[in-house]
Amino acid sequence: MQEVSQSLAQTPMIIESFRQLTFYHSFFSLFLILPFVLNLWSLFFYKNLVQLNKRIWFMMPLIFFLLSVAVLSGLNILVFNPQSFGISTIMMIILCLVVFGGEIYRIKFLKIARRTSLEAMQRYVVFCKMLYTIDVILYALVILSVGIF
Repeated sequence: MQEVSQSLAQTPMIIESFRQLTFYHSFFSLFLILPFVLNLWSLFFYKNLVQLNKRIWFMMPLIFFLLSVAVLSGLNILVFNPQSFGISTIMMIILCLVVFGGEIYRIKFLKIARRTSLEAMQRYVVFCKMLYTIDVILYALVILSVGIF
């Protein structure tokens, strides 16, 4: 009997910790769009390829940090509350996979383009514009599917 009363007493604490975990996930996930928008802005307004590459290259750790925080906190939420799995969770997983795969492919593309020619670098810039536009669109779809706003 005493075990049941202790578990009932812990229920508000469990609910509060789940709320805090969800807030933590939402808070850091909302900042995930910032590097994409800054990179898009750089791609459209920077004409010097050296400065452009430096700017995008220094945004990469921020993208991977925010992505890892979103993935790990999302996994914690999913383990903590398996009933929260739905279409919005699938959309978040797709977004994370597209961002992760796109960034890896972008880095490989940059290494090849940097060594070849100016035309390859221009193709790289076009690819980055498409990649970050797709990332922003998918991010907007995830936000709409979750209903944060």
